[in-house]
Amino acid sequence: MSYSGKSEKLIPLTTNNPVQARILHLTDTHLHANPDYVMMGRNTRLSLLALLEHIHSESEKPDIVLVTGDLTHDETSKGYRDLRAILETLKAPVYVLPGNHDIPKLMHRHMNKGQVGTQRQILIHNWQIVMLDSTIRQSDNGRLDDSQLQFLQHCLGQYPERYTVICLHHPPLPTGSPWLDTMQLENSTQFLNIIDKQPGVRAVLWGHIHQEFSAQLNNIQLLSTPSTFSQFKPLSSTYAVDKKRNAGYRWLELSDNGELETRVAWLPG
Repeated sequence: MSYSGKSEKLIPLTTNNPVQARILHLTDTHLHANPDYVMMGRNTRLSLLALLEHIHSESEKPDIVLVTGDLTHDETSKGYRDLRAILETLKAPVYVLPGNHDIPKLMHRHMNKGQVGTQRQILIHNWQIVMLDSTIRQSDNGRLDDSQLQFLQHCLGQYPERYTVICLHHPPLPTGSPWLDTMQLENSTQFLNIIDKQPGVRAVLWGHIHQEFSAQLNNIQLLSTPSTFSQFKPLSSTYAVDKKRNAGYRWLELSDNGELETRVAWLPG
């Protein structure tokens, strides 16, 4: 989606906690219209349902949910509709962005109903969340085109007093797996140079690599979240599934003073 330069009227979200927002980060659901579809040794749909059931059992409840791409695997309308229905069981606003397995036009058509939306800028408490599209059609690689970078800079300039979390699908730096590092953000240096100059940016979230990863760029936490079904083996030079890890997700707690605490949780079993 191109950036027109026009500002949209944004209404800040409210939560039960007046000074803190709890964020649930999911990624790489790879839902298929076929309910029996298996990928990397697991049924993607059944794994997602089991993961959400586990989340429902936790005492923590999300104020909002972020899903960072590869929403579907077969790029079908039914896949998106089914995913939207599943995500709505979380009973919280859900915001999604596309990955390399998605069709953005289909995503926007089917993921903008009920509690689920494709808004690119979200205000909550003293924070803003910026959702970027790093996809290149018919490519596994990622890139933030000029319109995405302009939108990011617009958001950062629009609310300089707010702390910022930036979401995209592709990793903006090498993560230690050579075969996956070939598919990182192509213009990562340009992206990191932009955010490194912004004192309010606190975190970057992504998916794509199906594993937990964390790094630090000055005051910015750089965070990858595991897939909702299966993981790639970390630090592998070639494709390999991590048979020791189940489905995973990430919690983030955003405090109004700019502090960000986060942890990854795993589906037992």
